[in-house]
Amino acid sequence: MKTFLISIALTVSMFFLLVANFQSDSPVRLGFVGDAEAIIGMPWTPLSFAGVARRSMYREAAWNAAAYNVAATNAAAANMAYANAAAVQAANANAAAAQAAAANAQAAAAEGPLVVWHGDQEGDVVEFLKIFTQKTGVQTVQQRLLPGAAVPKLEAEFRTGTSDVDTYMTSDAGIMETLRQQNRLLRYVPKEIDAYAKNYRSDEPGWWTTYYINAGPMMYDPRFVTEAEAPKTWIDLLDPRWSGQIGFQNASAGTSYAFWFVMKDFLPKDFFDKLTAQKPRAYSSSTQIQQDIERGNLKIGGRVSVFQYVKALRAKNPVKAVFPAEGTPSVNQVVGIIGSTKRPNGSKIFIDYLTSREGQQSWNDIQGSPSARAVSVSFTQTPDSKFIDTDDPSASSRTFSESWSE
Repeated sequence: MKTFLISIALTVSMFFLLVANFQSDSPVRLGFVGDAEAIIGMPWTPLSFAGVARRSMYREAAWNAAAYNVAATNAAAANMAYANAAAVQAANANAAAAQAAAANAQAAAAEGPLVVWHGDQEGDVVEFLKIFTQKTGVQTVQQRLLPGAAVPKLEAEFRTGTSDVDTYMTSDAGIMETLRQQNRLLRYVPKEIDAYAKNYRSDEPGWWTTYYINAGPMMYDPRFVTEAEAPKTWIDLLDPRWSGQIGFQNASAGTSYAFWFVMKDFLPKDFFDKLTAQKPRAYSSSTQIQQDIERGNLKIGGRVSVFQYVKALRAKNPVKAVFPAEGTPSVNQVVGIIGSTKRPNGSKIFIDYLTSREGQQSWNDIQGSPSARAVSVSFTQTPDSKFIDTDDPSASSRTFSESWSE
């Protein structure tokens, strides 16, 4: 599965032309009566024939008008009855949904604060969870754990039976697939799952769903690197001038794994060996990379989450993003419910809100990442680019960890 995502803005105007037709078999007909059968005594004068025709035409027109009125009245009554029935049905459905939501909220409140693990920007998650609690009343506790730290912790807690995490947000869909195969996830299909294409959710919907697309272009600050000398392709990172001046997230980050796993099939076989010789600098988050770029302490962000560029644009910082012609690696940031959750009701409410259009808009307003929803969510546009995604999210990362940590 290769995903090619192109940001395109389309404006479409639609005009509807209403055309009224009178059919020959409709209750109202225009024209002469063609089948008057009144028998008139002799003589057949033109005047008497015309009078009969007029009277016949009047009678037929009156009969048709009456028939039309009856039909129209019956149709209106039927439409009103249907509308009333539909309104009652909708009201009942809304009432049932409201009752169910209230019951779920009460059950979630009784469970206690929802425990959310994530590998995202902590400030962004904290802000989003505040909005979530305001909307739903569900209290939360969050902990930031990159995939490289989350997996060992999960394994240890599964072994000892002490797992307390409820929902997990991660940049490594492979982890979620592995947990699903191990029967360590709770399946719950979000209410708005139909808004997500198949490549943005588990094969069987409900195990995990993409809550945003994390693309990773290169970045630099034109105050310290001119546009002319800035790298234009991934191969340009091998220029000796960038030795010790390229920043990547460390091997614990799922985004770094995605960059390696995807681009190894698009770049020369020895690319990563040569990149290692450039002595790139490791960071624990893309925020740290971005901060060093803006301070002039780092010349090139080798692979930086695209939302950092969006945040820079919003802050009017002069940061430039480079979307190489070879393609820009992207990763699905996914969310799922851990099977041993102690707060299933709160977890389901969280999944529903995060994947809803309202929740996606809230997340984007905070962070600026493209939504995976088919129904558009407005966000700050980035340059058109070819986004490349992995076609095997559950592939082993052992080789990556060994090579990336060198």
